[in-house]
Amino acid sequence: MNGRFRKLPPASSIAVALLALALPAAAQVVPGPCGTDPHIACAVYDQTESYQITYRPGEATVIAFEKGEKLDGTGMGDGKAWTVGPAGNGFFFKPKAPKASTNLILLTNKRRYVLKLVPVAKHEQAIWSLTFDYPDTRAKADAAVSARSAEARALLEGTGNAAEPRNHDYDMHGDTSLAPTSLWDDGRFTYFEFNTSRDLPQIYRVLDDGTEALVNPDDMRGPVLVVHDTARRFNLRVGDAVLGIRNNAYRPDGRLNPSGTTIPGTARLVKRKEDGGE
Repeated sequence: MNGRFRKLPPASSIAVALLALALPAAAQVVPGPCGTDPHIACAVYDQTESYQITYRPGEATVIAFEKGEKLDGTGMGDGKAWTVGPAGNGFFFKPKAPKASTNLILLTNKRRYVLKLVPVAKHEQAIWSLTFDYPDTRAKADAAVSARSAEARALLEGTGNAAEPRNHDYDMHGDTSLAPTSLWDDGRFTYFEFNTSRDLPQIYRVLDDGTEALVNPDDMRGPVLVVHDTARRFNLRVGDAVLGIRNNAYRPDGRLNPSGTTIPGTARLVKRKEDGGE
């Protein structure tokens, strides 16, 4: 440099330049295939993102909205190069020109979609159908299911009425994979809660002679099957798997007696043989 020093730009200019280099370039979300066909694409909806859709001249594309979602308005950078139109809860478009790259804005009664339409590269596949997954809708559905389950359990467990008697004294043996997540009765009805996604078992009442009678639950409240009866024993079956259930506090008259005795203020204590009982 011939012994001469070059003047550096101000520190603030350097900081701005470095920040610009650190920021990622703006990019659209590229939807991926839903299954084995690359023409059928899926993406997770995010109102802060834009989405890239690849097209090929001569091929149409449809954006499928959520059920109940209708188009309110559209905006397109180069509308003359495209044939577009709504249909039901979807929006169709097809390029009329070989070079038709543009952006597309869709406004519905629920959301805003920002799309970038680009031609496919060599050996790529165009998107013919794009479907979105909506986290907000899933969250609302999950909250509704949880609320219904909580209401059902509150009703069935007698929440708000501590004086209502409930019997939870049950034993089980056999294939415990069939076990309900909770089980109780109120002296009239028996409640089998299956807070699970597995197949529900068929419920049989075991008669005094050891034979079984299939029980048809009269109603289902959330995750709870309500059998309008009580029994000393039930068998739960799925295929060859069996779970036996015994009601230790069963009374044929349907009255609950959690203490096991007729003397007020006392409780019955049953000893096992190894404890010196009979």
